[in-house]
Amino acid sequence: MNLAGQGGDNSAGLLFVNFNQDCTSLAVGSKTGYKLHSLNSVDKLDVIYENESEDVCIVERLFSSSLVAIVSLSAPRKLKVCHFKKGTEICNYSYSNTILAVKLNRLRLIVALEESLYIHNIRDMKVLHTIRDTPPNPMGLCALSINNDNCFLAYPGSAQIGEVQVFDTVNLRAVTMIPAHDSPLAALQFNAPGTKLATASEKVCPSVYGYLCRRKT
Repeated sequence: MNLAGQGGDNSAGLLFVNFNQDCTSLAVGSKTGYKLHSLNSVDKLDVIYENESEDVCIVERLFSSSLVAIVSLSAPRKLKVCHFKKGTEICNYSYSNTILAVKLNRLRLIVALEESLYIHNIRDMKVLHTIRDTPPNPMGLCALSINNDNCFLAYPGSAQIGEVQVFDTVNLRAVTMIPAHDSPLAALQFNAPGTKLATASEKVCPSVYGYLCRRKT
């Protein structure tokens, strides 16, 4: 969860909190850097790695690997991909506007801006496709399946109602549009196999629906 756009937690200096793809570790970004915590123990959060440097508003770890994607509050248009164990920067990319979200799986890296989505090949970080002129998405709401066989991306198809666009990031084509809610979307999440998508709207008591995403032949 990116807390920077919501003012962050001023008491703790928190800017970002998120699980990795299989929920084995927790990434925490703050005004003084970022930390990666192991979730192997329920009694306490063991620190896997700690970096004290810039203000980190997005930090995404690729499963249990050493690869992390980082965005700082002081340079919100720049994405850095790093190997945290070696302490090296693998590459960096700059975008036209503020980076609102980054999503990873073993095939793709997604960068969400307010009105566009960039799809990178995770192996060489080349931009494979750009989805432009998306409806205004100021929170960078999107979801990427962690399953290689159902490597779908979901994002809002409207700023007024809860439409969901589903995009195949392997074959680089739109799959379907789901009319999920009457009010704008508030949350999106695929299940682990990438066959169902849970959605929630901005209503006070949002409804959550499951949808089956089948790859069209």
